[in-house]
Amino acid sequence: MKKPLESFIINKDFEDSRVDRFLKKQYPNTPQSLFEKNFRKKNITVNNKKVKNLFRLKINDIVDIYIDFKIKTISKKKNFSTSDYDELKKSFIFECEDYCILNKPYGYASQDGSKVKKNVIDILNLNSKNYHIVHRLDKETTGLMLIAKNRFYAKKFSEMFKLREIKKKYLTIINGKIRKNKGELYSKDSLNGKEVVSKLYFDVISKRNNFSYLEIDLITGRKHQIRKQFSDIGHPVVGDVKYGDNRNKNPLCLLSYEIEFEYKNKVKKYKAKIPKNFKTYLEKFF
Repeated sequence: MKKPLESFIINKDFEDSRVDRFLKKQYPNTPQSLFEKNFRKKNITVNNKKVKNLFRLKINDIVDIYIDFKIKTISKKKNFSTSDYDELKKSFIFECEDYCILNKPYGYASQDGSKVKKNVIDILNLNSKNYHIVHRLDKETTGLMLIAKNRFYAKKFSEMFKLREIKKKYLTIINGKIRKNKGELYSKDSLNGKEVVSKLYFDVISKRNNFSYLEIDLITGRKHQIRKQFSDIGHPVVGDVKYGDNRNKNPLCLLSYEIEFEYKNKVKKYKAKIPKNFKTYLEKFF
């Protein structure tokens, strides 16, 4: 009987994962069609049995590989270093075995992209593959990010975000004196042919010198939601050139400052310190 080239024992991180998705994590450069071909040829087995790509894995299942999937590719040049890693690690305000809370500095994207030079997840995974993204902050936005440290909690936190069981609050400075001292912004858009709703609540902390300082309770988490919704009502976020602030030449004044969720039957709440550049503009405008 031939021996497998590689074998994997499934742990709780991949419990109930499809076997093809598990393999995609191990061999990210391998096309799906090649996996499916080798399932049919029994070059991939689970517990010595032929399975289909949709097979759901259980803890302690053994996945055997009888073909070389290590495809050589030209790796993308990394635009970050150990100094970026050290800066992000210093920005952790909490870390345990299942997750960490990062107070993200300005200028770091959450994940890789075509125009991204440095991003949080790739930097944190320089020396391991322990960190998993479960939500995103814009590169220009500072503040708290929840990052999972295993696949079990990556899946769990992602589901909690979908169910809106994780609460997030932001601080922002917007242009103009907003008329109401508290209120709701609600809008509908079309995304991939489907109607999506964007919703947030805001409370005014201060209004002065044609600026408003707000606390925001984000109900939905659409891309650029806060920036877009305030721009749409004529109050773009200070420093947001993309959404209409062409007179304030400073970094975006938007801070993810509080996150709250339940973990192991206990409520966890974390708050960010206001960064220096944000304090500077609070002192300047208020």
